[in-house]
Amino acid sequence: MQLRLESRPVGDVVIMQCHGRIVAGNEVYTLHAQVGDCLAKYGDVVLQLDQVEFVDSSGLGALVRLMQSARAKGGDLKLSGVPPKILKTLAMTNLLPQFETYESVEEAITAAYLGSRYSRCKTTGDARPRMLCICESTDVGTFLRELLCSAGYNAMTTASVDDARILLKATKAKLVVVSARMQSAHGKPTRKALEEIDPTVAFLVLDENFASQDPGEAAEKLLSQVGSHLAAPDPN
Repeated sequence: MQLRLESRPVGDVVIMQCHGRIVAGNEVYTLHAQVGDCLAKYGDVVLQLDQVEFVDSSGLGALVRLMQSARAKGGDLKLSGVPPKILKTLAMTNLLPQFETYESVEEAITAAYLGSRYSRCKTTGDARPRMLCICESTDVGTFLRELLCSAGYNAMTTASVDDARILLKATKAKLVVVSARMQSAHGKPTRKALEEIDPTVAFLVLDENFASQDPGEAAEKLLSQVGSHLAAPDPN
C-alpha cells in the first residue's frame, strides 16, 4: 500500500498521520519532503504510526535522519501509536532509545510542550499570557495568531475542539478565543468541554461576522476585549 500522509497543526506542533508502508522509493521521498516542510515551519512533528503496516531499512534510516535534523534545529520528531511489530524492529536494531515514543497523540503533544523548547521559554522569562484560538478557518486563525503574537501574547490556534482540549491541558492557557461557529462540537458546548480540563479558563467569543469585518476595526475591538478579559481578577 502506497504511503499516504495527513497532517494537521495543533498549536506549534504538527500531527502527521501515516497510512501504508514506509519503504525505499517514493514513500521515503514523500516522507522526507512533507515532514521536512513541517519541521521548517513548526519545529516539532508527531508521526502517528498506528496505521503503518511495514517499515524497511530505508524507512528506518529516513526516520532517524528526520529526527536528527529536527533536534539539530531545536525541535523534535516524536512517534505515537507505534505498532508492536515496528517497536520490535526498532528494539532489535537498537534504534528505539533514540526516539521518543508515546502510546497516544495526546501524550506526545503534551511532551512537546513540556520539553526543552517550552522549558527554555519558562526559564528565560517568557511571561507572555498564553491563549488559545479555536477557529474553523485557517486564514482567520492565522490572522488571529499573528495579531495576538504581535501584541505581546503567546497565541496558539487550532480548528479542532478535541485538539484544543489537548493544548489547554499541555499549555494551561489563560484565555480561549472561540469563533461563533465553534461554540459547540459533537453536540456539546465548547466552553463546557474545555472547562472539564480547566474550570478557571476565560472565554471570549468572536463576532459572528468577524471574518468579513474591516481588519483594523476587528483587530482593535479584539485586542480591547482580550485586555479586559486578562485584566479581570482571578475568581480563585
